[in-house]
Amino acid sequence: MNFSERLAKKREAMGKHTTDFSFTMNALLRLYHIYMMRSAQEIGLSAGQPPILMSLTAKNLQTQKELCEFIRIKPGSMTDVLKRMERDELVERIRDENDMRSMRVSITEKGKNKFREFIEKGATIDEVGFRGFSKEEKDVCLGMLARILENVNKDLQEMGEQD
Repeated sequence: MNFSERLAKKREAMGKHTTDFSFTMNALLRLYHIYMMRSAQEIGLSAGQPPILMSLTAKNLQTQKELCEFIRIKPGSMTDVLKRMERDELVERIRDENDMRSMRVSITEKGKNKFREFIEKGATIDEVGFRGFSKEEKDVCLGMLARILENVNKDLQEMGEQD
């Protein structure tokens, strides 16, 4: 049984419990996650590390609290991940010059290189996902997904969730 047949069988089993959209998005997100985690593992990163490296690449010298808010994980989980990342020399903690009681997390050169490597591997999924699409089809698809993302985010904000 090929992938499309297995997917159709799962969809049929779900029946009225899900919509075509939610089923398709869930399947895509699951596969995307598997693909990206495999890419991370191939270069020696664990599941929680790429989002931290991404956040620190965008804005270095963040507090642990800022990283937790951006990535949406609990402080205890963040502490564990950061300890491993420090051990692997991907990040380092630096005392805040303005508040000597506070520590900031900084990405190291090794961390920057690992993140660059992860991004290069991640670009492959874009190529795979849009294989056979014209540029126009890809642009339309991305535009629609951006609108869906905006709609869901707006609804979540109205319910009190912060992005």
